[in-house]
Amino acid sequence: MAAAETLHLLAAVIWVGGMFFAVYVLRLAAGPMEPPERVALWGRAFAKFFPWVWMAIIIMPVTGY
Repeated sequence: MAAAETLHLLAAVIWVGGMFFAVYVLRLAAGPMEPPERVALWGRAFAKFFPWVWMAIIIMPVTGY
C-alpha cells in the first residue's frame, strides 16, 4: 500500500513539476529567442519530457484510489 502511494505521488510530482518547468522556466527562457530556435528548443525539451509524462499517466490511475 505504501509503495503504491509513493509511486502515485512521485508520478504526480513528475507530471506537475514538468509542467511548472515548461511554463515558468522554459517559456520565459525561450522568450527572447527567434521563433525557429524556440520551436526547436521546445521540441527537444518535450521529446525528453513526454516519456516521463506517459509513464506518469499510466502509473497514476493504476496506483490511485
